[in-house]
Amino acid sequence: MGLMFWWVPFAALAVAAIAAVVYVRWRRRDRERLRRQGTPVAHSERLTSLPAYRRLVGRYRALLVVALVGVIALGGMSALLAARVSSVSVVEPESYKRDVILCLDVSGSMTEVDSKIADTFATLAKGLDGERIGLYLFDSSSVQAFPLTDDYAYVQTQLQQYRDSFDSYGENGTRYWSGTDLGKGASLIGDGLASCVLGFDDADSNTRPKSIILATDNYVNGQALLTLTQAGALAKEKGVRVYAINPADFGTDQIADQVATELKTTVDDTGGGYYALDDATTVSQIVSEIDAQEAGLFTGTRRLVVTDDPGPLTVAALIVALGGLLLLWRVRL
Repeated sequence: MGLMFWWVPFAALAVAAIAAVVYVRWRRRDRERLRRQGTPVAHSERLTSLPAYRRLVGRYRALLVVALVGVIALGGMSALLAARVSSVSVVEPESYKRDVILCLDVSGSMTEVDSKIADTFATLAKGLDGERIGLYLFDSSSVQAFPLTDDYAYVQTQLQQYRDSFDSYGENGTRYWSGTDLGKGASLIGDGLASCVLGFDDADSNTRPKSIILATDNYVNGQALLTLTQAGALAKEKGVRVYAINPADFGTDQIADQVATELKTTVDDTGGGYYALDDATTVSQIVSEIDAQEAGLFTGTRRLVVTDDPGPLTVAALIVALGGLLLLWRVRL
């Protein structure tokens, strides 16, 4: 137990001491005044010496002492309550206020996977609170579909439009390839990932956990400004974890195995993870695993929490006050 305002009891004690001194002096003067103005009564000692009288006076004084003790106790508890009785604890709250960027390779081989990712995140956005989602698309060049935002209605609308576009190859919804074909070549993975990494707020002013879900088969066709390894190093430098979903990890194909190994090594180095999409897994399962892994990585910073805890003292004060009222009524004060 602690007190938020430790000085209040001392102030109350000082006030009580001053009040007691003033009261004693006033009583002395009042007694002198009554003695001078009172009417003498002869042989009053005969009355005060009676056993019954002494018994009544003794009981009366005892009740007054009990009442005085109760008043002092009530005053002390009131002072403690005014000082705000509190409990101190160390808490480590969970924190799920993350930033997630969907980084989608929109080359021809990836549209089906991109559609499922967009659909899954459109569903997940309904249950989010405080987390921000952004969407970047890339092929030979990168484009920001929408920046990090916690406007989940907007996020759902945009993701549904892109999902429809992926499903219909641009006939419905938003034309997903707009702005992604301005470079030389196709599927420039390193450039795309680097653009997504730079889509987060400045690292010095934003301490929210950052992660990227990268959907790509890692088949590069052209000369990128940055290699995948360089883009991964940039992500690691910025404190961004990258989770890759690869639908082209065939296992027995030597070339596919090489590009999958490069992708896995790069994202693992950022603290993220690698997921091969095959017949035994679905995009929604992978995204759920990523979300669970991300949520498990973070807890809030430990902090000392001071909480008001007046309950027991308040109950005790009420009991003493009620008992004091009954006692005062009993002695007719």
